[in-house]
Amino acid sequence: MTIQQLHIFRVLASEMNYSKASEKLFMTRQAVKQNITSMEAELGGALFDNFKNHLSLTMKGQLLLRESAAVTESFDKMMKSMYSDLSLEGPVSIGISVSLLPGYLPALHEKLMNFNQAFPNVHISLLDMENDEVVRRVQSGELSIGIIMDLGNTIEGFNRYELIACKLAAMVESHHRLWDAEELTLGQLSGETIQIPGMSDAFLPLFEIIKKEQLDIKIEVSHHYYQVYYKVRDNGIIGLNRYFPPENDTPDSTRDILLKDAPPLCASVITKKEPGIPKLASYVNPLVNALRTGYMNEPFVRESPEKTQS
Repeated sequence: MTIQQLHIFRVLASEMNYSKASEKLFMTRQAVKQNITSMEAELGGALFDNFKNHLSLTMKGQLLLRESAAVTESFDKMMKSMYSDLSLEGPVSIGISVSLLPGYLPALHEKLMNFNQAFPNVHISLLDMENDEVVRRVQSGELSIGIIMDLGNTIEGFNRYELIACKLAAMVESHHRLWDAEELTLGQLSGETIQIPGMSDAFLPLFEIIKKEQLDIKIEVSHHYYQVYYKVRDNGIIGLNRYFPPENDTPDSTRDILLKDAPPLCASVITKKEPGIPKLASYVNPLVNALRTGYMNEPFVRESPEKTQS
């Protein structure tokens, strides 16, 4: 059992819902379930009961929740000690793609600030901007770190750290010709207009497929999720979205259809390869690990009640 699995377990025990836990952990529902199943196999029994899609802790789960608290707090305390002496030259500016907000990486600003409490000598600034603008400013050196949406590829000249990868889906409205499809190929989108968050090389795999297969697909840039949603609903334009299997049969004005031959839709941290801020990797690596494992779902640094009150 790993410290990551303990964090996954504790977040799921807090949320009692796989979808909400997966969002907080920046993981897919399947990945959360796989980790819990692995833990249950190792511990020799179920940690959760699932009755009519309502989760509750078993006796073993309750025991693990109590016993793991001291373990995770001790780990966080150790990591704080390891990071406390790190200092970087100048402030660290982090550009965040608005395409990831608010739903793809929920409460990202709060989680970044919580994480940074472990680095008292590192000063950060958070800037929201369009996906392409994040890429451009990291390349120019105006930003130290970028958090972007991409299609699973590393842009030339960048370091890339993948946070989460989801299957790609086509979002369509209820009167669209593809509404009844169970799944699609990119070729079946030929003749359509699709919305993506930008035209940078973050989406190069899609451009290459369109060119190679000579698909008649028109590209339109929409930066925000709700901008995409309303254009899908009101104008019949297809949006690219992460795919989650529907959890109920409640009718809606839009639905997501799996694109079975498409690259994944990812959230990634990027930095410029060279030159960069000296020792920046010493900050980026634990940051990426924290985002991947869900350490930031609770304050990374746990202050005592006395300090909190003062």
